[in-house]
Amino acid sequence: MADPIIPREFHRVSRPSLMRSLAMVPAAAVLLFLVTVPFSCTTVAEYEVAVLKNPINGNVSPEFFPQGLYFAAPAIFWKQYSKYPTREIQYPRSGGSEQAQALTSDQLSIMVDAAYRYRVVPENVVSLFLIVGDMNDVDEYVYTTYRTALRDAIAELSGTEILSTDRLRIASRVEELMDEELTPKGVEVVRFFVREIQPPPAVRQAIELKLQREQEVQAQKFQTEIVREQAEQKRQEALGIRDAQNIIGESLTPAYLSYYYMQTLQEVGNKEGNVIIAPTEGGNLLFDVPTAGRRSGQ
Repeated sequence: MADPIIPREFHRVSRPSLMRSLAMVPAAAVLLFLVTVPFSCTTVAEYEVAVLKNPINGNVSPEFFPQGLYFAAPAIFWKQYSKYPTREIQYPRSGGSEQAQALTSDQLSIMVDAAYRYRVVPENVVSLFLIVGDMNDVDEYVYTTYRTALRDAIAELSGTEILSTDRLRIASRVEELMDEELTPKGVEVVRFFVREIQPPPAVRQAIELKLQREQEVQAQKFQTEIVREQAEQKRQEALGIRDAQNIIGESLTPAYLSYYYMQTLQEVGNKEGNVIIAPTEGGNLLFDVPTAGRRSGQ
């Protein structure tokens, strides 16, 4: 039997050294396993759910995965878990609003400051993953739906309606259109906000002039009402004075006036130093003395 052919590099390697080298192979494998284990685990937080896709055959698990730690080796080369937040998501993320331009039914171009808030329904994330995709795809899909719904809602109203009381219908209408598109996919629209509607500058100037004129008309009407009320008050006062004079005139008979005259003369005559001169003609007084006064004089 021929001697085995040993490469020249191993001629100087002793058998104990070779055995030590071979013993290091399992240790390296264990070390490699320990290094790759953290990358082979996926953590789903308490505000998340996840969908598992087999990277080899492409099968998707029919059940979603709630909070927990899941092993998915080898996860270094393939993304197996797609996570979805269950918290409400607001757009724009900064908490502000986004300006969108749209045309009304009468082709008036307006700018709308809007924002919306939505959430993923955990029970429908598997269907959402299969129809739309991961969370980045969902964000883009919701945004596209929002822009389309906003344009459709504004196109249903005229410029006059939008700039009047009917502008309140825009938010509810947009939310309704978004729900029709997103609810079957597993996304719930929590709230839609219309913060401001800006018409073109020329229209805005015309509206401001109209509002200013209406305010002036209202002020004039208010002043007219004040003058009318004051005139009515004076009229009522005049009627009261007239009625009082009529009553007094009807009660002032000649006999009463003569009696009142005699009572006044008596009061004046009772005061010391007063002299009463009564007009007479032929020795007779020029006024009638009431019977009651004559009886009292007797």
